[in-house]
This record gives sequence, C-alpha cells and structure tokens, in this order.
Amino acid sequence: MAATLWILVSLATATDEPLAPWASNRYPTDVPKRHLQKITEGRAEYIVVQGGTMDGWNCRSPQGVWQPFQQTWESNRSVRMENRGETDVVNPWLSNGRNDFRSLDEIVARAAEPGMTDKEKAMALWWQEVQHRFHLEGDNNELLDPVKVFNVYGHNTCGNDSICLAGQWRRAGLRVAPARLVGHCISQVFFDGRWNLMDGDMHSAYLLRDNETVASEQDLVRDHDLIRRTHTQGILQPDGRAGDEWESSIYVFEGEVTGDRNSPGDTAMHMTLRPGEALVWRWGHVNPVKYRGGREPRFPARICNGLWEYRPDFTKPAWRKGAATVEGIKQQEDGLAAEQGKTGVAIWAMRSPYVFVGGKLEIEGSGARFAISWDGRSWHEVESPSVPPHAHEGKEFDPRRPAPLAKGGKRGVTDLDGFFGHQGPARYAYYLRCQLSGDARLRRLAIINDLQMAPLTLPGMGVGKNAFTYTDQSAGGRQVRITHQWVERSASRPPAAPPEPVFPPRGGEAEGTNIVFEWKPPADPDGDSIADYHFELSARPDMKWPLSMSFAKLISRTADAQPPPLSPPSQGRERGVPACKPRYTLPEPGLLNPDRQYFWRVRAQDDKDVWGPWSETWSFTPRGTAPPLDVTLQFDGARHLGVLRWMPNPMGRRPVAYRIYASDEKGFSVSDKPYSVTVGVSKELPSIFPANFVTETGATELAVVGTDVAIPGANKVFYRVVAVDASGKRSGPSDYAASPRPVIFSKPVTKARKGVEYRYQVSAVRSLGDLRMRIEGGKETLSFWDIERPRFAIERGPRWLAIDEATGLLSGAPDGVGKSEVVIAVTLQRDFRRLDEEALKWGIEKVVSSGTETVGSSTQSFIIEVGP
Repeated sequence: MAATLWILVSLATATDEPLAPWASNRYPTDVPKRHLQKITEGRAEYIVVQGGTMDGWNCRSPQGVWQPFQQTWESNRSVRMENRGETDVVNPWLSNGRNDFRSLDEIVARAAEPGMTDKEKAMALWWQEVQHRFHLEGDNNELLDPVKVFNVYGHNTCGNDSICLAGQWRRAGLRVAPARLVGHCISQVFFDGRWNLMDGDMHSAYLLRDNETVASEQDLVRDHDLIRRTHTQGILQPDGRAGDEWESSIYVFEGEVTGDRNSPGDTAMHMTLRPGEALVWRWGHVNPVKYRGGREPRFPARICNGLWEYRPDFTKPAWRKGAATVEGIKQQEDGLAAEQGKTGVAIWAMRSPYVFVGGKLEIEGSGARFAISWDGRSWHEVESPSVPPHAHEGKEFDPRRPAPLAKGGKRGVTDLDGFFGHQGPARYAYYLRCQLSGDARLRRLAIINDLQMAPLTLPGMGVGKNAFTYTDQSAGGRQVRITHQWVERSASRPPAAPPEPVFPPRGGEAEGTNIVFEWKPPADPDGDSIADYHFELSARPDMKWPLSMSFAKLISRTADAQPPPLSPPSQGRERGVPACKPRYTLPEPGLLNPDRQYFWRVRAQDDKDVWGPWSETWSFTPRGTAPPLDVTLQFDGARHLGVLRWMPNPMGRRPVAYRIYASDEKGFSVSDKPYSVTVGVSKELPSIFPANFVTETGATELAVVGTDVAIPGANKVFYRVVAVDASGKRSGPSDYAASPRPVIFSKPVTKARKGVEYRYQVSAVRSLGDLRMRIEGGKETLSFWDIERPRFAIERGPRWLAIDEATGLLSGAPDGVGKSEVVIAVTLQRDFRRLDEEALKWGIEKVVSSGTETVGSSTQSFIIEVGP
C-alpha cells in the first residue's frame, strides 16, 4: 500500500471555516475528527473508519425532481488534497468508489457495464442520471455538460438534461433523437428495433401494457393512460392523478421521429497541483452562498463551496516554475523585490476543474499591485489589501486563515468576489499579475478561490470502514497530503432492516397483480417510531433500477401513508406509534406480469430522520391473467355494426370472462365508478366523468357500436378489455381499439302523426380527444382541445322536417299523411394546428398554421310513415 497514515486525532474544534447549514447543526455529544494521509506513489489505497451512528447517507432522502434530496445531517466537513512536494502533481483524484464522474467516459462506464444489452445500457444511464440531479434553472451554457452537472452543479432543467442524457447514450454507442413536446424537452434512445422515451428530468420512463417494452413518444401521444398508470415527477412527489394528467397533456406530436442530439464530450475534471497548491472539497456553503447562475438559488443547502488554494513559497527558487511569467524580480530575505530600475512582474495562471465563484488574496508585504486577466492581455486592477475587522497586530502569519494586517500595511486581505459574478462567462481559469517597483516587497501570498461543487459526487464517507483510492498521472515522485475532517454523531441509531416479508411471502406467489405488499416492521434500537419506508421493486435480482417509477416509492407519498402527527417528534410524538404503514398498495392491477419473477426490498426511516439499511432482496411470482391482445374494432358498413374482438393473452392463466370498458376520451382510464378528471379550461365537459364499464362476457367478441346495440355504456369511440380469471382476479386493461367515426347509432323514429310534433334525437359517436396543453396568452393552458363537433344536415326529407345542426334534434309537424324517405348526414369537425417541429423539439410551441378539418362523415336512411 503506497499510503502512510500520519495522524488520527480528535479535534477540539470543527473545521477551519464554519459552513451552512451544518456548522449550526450541533449535538452535545458530537465528536470532530481528522485523518491525515501521506501519499508518495501514483496509486494509493487506504481506509478511514468513521464512528457514530449518523452520516450524510443515512440522513438523506432519494433525489427528487422539483426539490432536491432532503437531508437533516452531514458528517463530512472537508477533504483537503494538497501538494506538499517540489514538483507538479498531474491529474490527482480521490475516489470513494461513488464519485468517479471525471469525464463522459467515466460517467458512462459507471453505469453501462460490459456485456449489457443496449436496453440495459440505456436504462442504467437513465437511472444514474435520475439519482444525481434535480430540476432547477441556472447557466444554460454550463448545464448541458454532463461532467459539470455531475460534479459542479447537481441540477439542470429539461432541455439541458435531454442534452446530457443524449450525450451519455451516444457515448455508449446508442442512437438518439429528440422528442417533441409542449413546454418540455426529452430525448429518445433507439434499441430493440424501436424508439424508447426516458425522461431524466421528470424521472420517468413508461412501459407498454406488456410491462417490459419502454414506450416511445408516439406510444404516449396515442395513449395518455400509459403515463397516468405510472408515477411521474419523481419519488418525492406525492401520488396524484392531477399531476399525472398534467404530465400526459404535453405529449401532442404525432409525426415521425427525426433529428439528433448530443452533449459536449471532452470536458474532464483534470487538474495540476503545483507545489503549495491544494483542492479542498467541502460540505456546506459560505454565507451568503456563492454560486453560478442567474437568480438567487432556491436550495442553497444543496450547493457546496469548496476551495482552490495556491501558496507559492518565495523562500525557495522553485516558486518560479509555478508562475507563467517572471520578469525583473529578484528574491531577497525580506521577500520578492523588483530588480534595480525595473518593474518586476510575476503572473500566475489559476485553473480549476470546478467553477470559480469567489476568492481573495492574503498578502504579506507592501506596495505590491495586483491585477486579474481572463486572457493574459486585458487586465483589471485589484483593490489594495484591506484590514480585516478582527485583525490583531503581532499574530504570526498563517496562510490558511485570513491574514491579520500588521501596522505599516504589511499584511492584508483582498476580496476577489467581484470578479466572479453569478452571471456572465463561467470562469475556470484566470491570470493573476503582481507588479513590484521601487521599495515594494511581496513576502508571502495565498491565492484562495471559492468553488461550486455538487454534494453527491464529493469524496465523502459514512459510518464504518471507508475505502479510498488516490490516483494521479505524474511521472516522477510526489508528496501529497490528504486531510479528512468530519464530525461523529450518535444522537440516534438507525432502525434495523425490515426482517421479513409478510406478503407476498419470500419466494412465494401472489394471486393476481393488484398486490398489497406488506412486511414486518423493523426494530428501532432507540424505540423511535418508523416515519417512512422506501420501497423498490425490479425485474432484476441485482436491483440495479426499478421496473418503473411506480416501484420506487416513499410510502409517505402514497395512499398508505398515515395521517401526519399533530406535533413533530421533538414535541412529543408517542414513541413506538408508526407514522407510516409497513405496506405498499399498487394503484391498479396490471402493472406486473403473471408468471414473472420479481424482486423487491424495503428500508425504514425513523422519526429522527435516520434511514436504516435495506432489507434482503425478496422474490415472488404473481399468478393470474394478463391483458387481452390484438384488440380491434371491425365495422361492417352493410350491417351498420361494429364488433369488438380480441385474443386471450397466452401469458398467465386462461381467462374465464372479459370486462368491456368504453369512453369517448382518447387514452381513457378504465373505471367502475365515476372519477375526477382534469378538464382544464373546457366548458363542455364536467370534471367528474361517469364510470365506463360496459358489460362482462365469456366470449372473445362483442357488438358494441350500431343501432341494434342496446347495451348501456356502449356506442362509444374507444374500448378496452380486461381479462378475469377463475378466482375473480382481473388483469390490467388492454390497449384500446377505436371505432370509425362518425357512426350514427340512434334508432330512428319511423312513425308520426299528422299535425303532431315529431321528434327524433340523432346520435353519433364522436371523440372528445384527450387532455392537451397549449400556450394561450403566453401561459400553459390545459383543455380537451380536440373535441370533435358534429354538424347535422338533412340530405333528403319532407319539407316539414328540420334538424338542429349542432345537436342533431330532428323535429317538425307533418302536414299530411303518407311515407317519406329521410337521409340524415353528420360530419365531424375539429380544430387543428400545425406546429414548427424544429422549435417543438426544444419544447417551444410555434404555430405554423391552424384551422378546422373534417374528420369524417356518415349518413342514416329511413322511412317516416305519417298516419292521420
């Protein structure tokens, strides 16, 4: 092992600079610790043991979408990697086995393992992306680079995320194309002979009814229920149909998949540490927080402000090698000075793989003038050093702390924050110039820059043994010192892992797919109640990613959550009373396949917000029937009859019956009772839709459209079929079949009397379309924009007969007896808009043309016999 342990001691105080939010988060028994490691070779492995019971990992929730992970405690404070030798150290890195995202190749290699199929590579990269970033705006020029998102920022928005994920897929050898949505950006990836949509921004991937095939954009545009049956917008978002409906409404584009997308691919977390130079990873931020981006950050606690420090040693000739330029400067006992009759100039190039967000100079000397340049040609003068308000004369200069200023202007601090603003170009490099003339002297200099860092990819550690690997690419020797600082806390012990499944039993079976998962609650060593559970289910025994986001759940965000307590735990929650049920109820049947083995696990969080370990991975196999296949609706024009037909699914048990559901809503959800629907600004539709169950049959076909179909609930446009097995367990709903339209299905009134008002309500099937988003008046606006509107007309009939063009009410008072031939026509019209496809791939709705189009037309012929 090429590492030497220097010191492992308890500290009297915490880290050098208190950082929010952790510096103020104290507990009486906290124990600050430090570990110093000396590195002398290009690869070194060592172990650091952290005591206590709480750390950043077990006090952190999973990553969310609209809000980042929630965290109540962090044990890490800083890791300082410093070059203490005499030569440069090239590309040093410290890995804890979780933070190797230094380049696009490393990001891809972390997820896409050798031997994976294209689908597995795509899924692994999507899941890795989901876990490491959340939705938040910032500098768009920065947030489209996956290396910067993983290491520097930890967030971006949909357009940038679609670029980042596309770049990773492409680097893994996969084809990529943009999807086209309103107000949102997603990339699609090609595998298994088709396009597959995976949304890294909203943490969503949707499966077809086979629960294996990833849906494409066109699948989702056609059937919004594929989105509504899957949890959207991340694990921290509570279950709710309204959110899923909003998510489905942005899928509107029915054209072909075209185009490409890619991210920057050459960024790398490369660095060189000169003698006296250090990178300090730190957990927490200064106050006020220093950051890149436009508006003030909404989640400052998810920004880490690290440090880049350079302290050239002017007592040794080697300092000249660390400078880009040295002219007219001599080295004396009292510091650097200008050569006789000259103005001495020293220029240092400062470079960091993390973005600079602030800085300062700590100076000992007099008369030195400093300036900053971005290109080495144009220079901006730096203000003279100021006296810190806490300065005390006579203290020895410590280059690792703000330097007190001695009388006579010998020591001072110069603020550089104004050069590294929130906006403008992101700065990863700059030049610092020092000019000396006359009696000016520079004895010591510390160049200290604040950095922005993403917290999830820092080289942190947790309770127990932590293995670290140091590497660099230096050709010769090195003297690197790594200093870990952390705080050990034992205020609460985590709950144990859930010990056993209750249902489904370990390795057992479950009747049907409408499963209620249950497990035995774990013991908590402190007697704390269980506040939450984290549930995951996968088709893979290694649990690398969930089957879908309906199977990566915090139970507190589901219908199985208990009502919240009246007071927080610290104010008297009754000990031992659970705040969350040890179960997860699937929202509907059909999300799992019968006769398919699945794997699941659970972990618990106590009411002190400490997560326990995962349970063992348990397995089970559902039994039951699967959704019918090849559902079609064939219309016989001669018989004026539409027949719904389907095939039994060979998967699972053979059905004994089938339940038919129908609606005029495209992509409808099956329901046996009235249900709430988001209708947006629509004035034509109620917010409560009726139940859409039609009937149950033992056959594999059913007449559902036509004048002779008298089944209540039939004569609709769209149909789904649910299979039922002998035990009464239902499958999920099938794909839908659609009726041609319009079809006049009302039975005409063929008898009338002279002088008596005749009335016949003509009815035809028409589609309501589905909930879709448009930009109206600059705002996202939801409605059923594609409702088909019938226009009725009499093509042939007696003069006394009239029809309401909009409603189809046929009426009139016959003025004589006899028979009259009547032909009624109905035409369906709907509004259309054509959007600019190039703009739409970035979520921008630009209307190219609009108008009204005819969907179809139909007629009905009959004879009215008028009697006296």
